[in-house]
Amino acid sequence: MPQKVVKLSLLPGVDFLRYVPHDAQSYFHAGKGVFAQRACSCGTGSGKTKCGLAEDIRWALEFPGSVGYIFEPSYPMMKRILFPTLESQDFFGCRFPYTQNPYVANFSRDDLRLDWVNGSQWWFVSLEDPERAEGPNVDYAHIDEARLVRHFETAWLTVVRRLRKSGRCKVPIEPSVWITTTPDAPGTQLYNAVENPETASPEMQVYRWSIYENPALPKSFISEIVRTHHGGLADRFIYGRFAAVGAGTLPFDSAKHVKEIDREFIEYMRYGVDFGWSAPSAVMANAFDHDGRGYFVDEFYKTETTDEQLLEACVELEDMWGKGTFYCDGRFPQSIMKLRRGYTKPSGEHIRGVNAVAYTTKREDGLRELNSRFAIAGDGLPRQFVSKRCVNFISEALEYKEDVKERDHAIDAGRYSLPIKPVSQVSAKRARI
Repeated sequence: MPQKVVKLSLLPGVDFLRYVPHDAQSYFHAGKGVFAQRACSCGTGSGKTKCGLAEDIRWALEFPGSVGYIFEPSYPMMKRILFPTLESQDFFGCRFPYTQNPYVANFSRDDLRLDWVNGSQWWFVSLEDPERAEGPNVDYAHIDEARLVRHFETAWLTVVRRLRKSGRCKVPIEPSVWITTTPDAPGTQLYNAVENPETASPEMQVYRWSIYENPALPKSFISEIVRTHHGGLADRFIYGRFAAVGAGTLPFDSAKHVKEIDREFIEYMRYGVDFGWSAPSAVMANAFDHDGRGYFVDEFYKTETTDEQLLEACVELEDMWGKGTFYCDGRFPQSIMKLRRGYTKPSGEHIRGVNAVAYTTKREDGLRELNSRFAIAGDGLPRQFVSKRCVNFISEALEYKEDVKERDHAIDAGRYSLPIKPVSQVSAKRARI
């Protein structure tokens, strides 16, 4: 028996969909059917991810039986960005895996596939390894936070090759792809695919808006971003423009320092915690081998995070990688106490505490240690590596300037996790000898 085609409504405020686009988002949505490739190049917090997900839902509803791929740079970003956004009242209005919503037929946790009642499908895919994007043909694709995709050119070409119609759609459809991201610099693979007039496809249409154009963005968040972002950083993260930022002061090279560690070689774990609200909260998980060489194996990075949510992230990282001490920004003793104490949810579920302590080493000593660990040691290898999962740390490390306190949240959390002795203590010891 042929599958019944179910027509679903896409009117704002009707049924489960409460998303109402602001003016800049509306221009992007109006490009449907006009441009086969679209890119939202916007400031941070401007509503680009929400705009992209609304477009994903629109295609799933309007094209019964269609197949869409939704990409993030890593699976942790999918879990911490995409899934919570879909849980909001703007979209599904229920918790992951969304099966409480009457329009969701099923969610396969093993495949990360969402089945709609009208026969459409979504597949959630990480671009940690671009070749994983290879597979069946699809009707549409969405790449979120494309700036943080390593080897973007390979990933982009792989995704474009998949846009050859799935053969499942019940109505006529023309394949399309859209990108939602904050931009990086001219000359990058992302820039060449999206905005370089010599290399970008003539099918590509760029939509750009700043953080000022999102009426739902708190004024306190905007003020903090404006206060801490200047020059090229302001162009990128406030106005959504591709802009150059001077080379960072850390000797970090993604070609040399991005490497994984096998779990069997992990001797012990240390964690660093940087508290934030308008600025991101960050947690870095640092694994050490028998020789004391460090590997940043995972990260948490998110704005407007409560202490309770941060604790849940810490527990999740500890469950994933192993027990360890969490070294925290010492300026927030009450938050550190909450991490130690644990808390009980309204549902009655208790979240255990972690071994959280204040980080007491001077900033310059921590940065000195981080710098020295990225340098090549006597055995021809650096003393610190970074996993490709840590996309925000990698992004910050490439731009970090020691004399400018901007975009340093993952960097700070990373240095908190390092076992070091302050220079003052070393000097005092030498003086006694």
